[in-house]
Amino acid sequence: MNFDAAVFTALVMLIVLSVSTAVLVMRYKRTHKAEIRQALIAKARKRGVASPEDLSNHDLAMQVRAAKRQRKRDSQDLKAA
Repeated sequence: MNFDAAVFTALVMLIVLSVSTAVLVMRYKRTHKAEIRQALIAKARKRGVASPEDLSNHDLAMQVRAAKRQRKRDSQDLKAA
């Protein structure tokens, strides 16, 4: 019975921690939306993403990641050639 109680307690604790983490992340994103947007726009301009103001934060982050991967591939192609 002692082992079952320990497993149940650990399971409940993991569930509580995951829910609280999700709530904190959502709250952080909501309260710091402007700062996150400005950082994404700066990264987009650095990576050369066209018209970052028209994209949502998620789409902008995806475009920045794609540009970063493309730059890395181009760098690897130059080294291979």
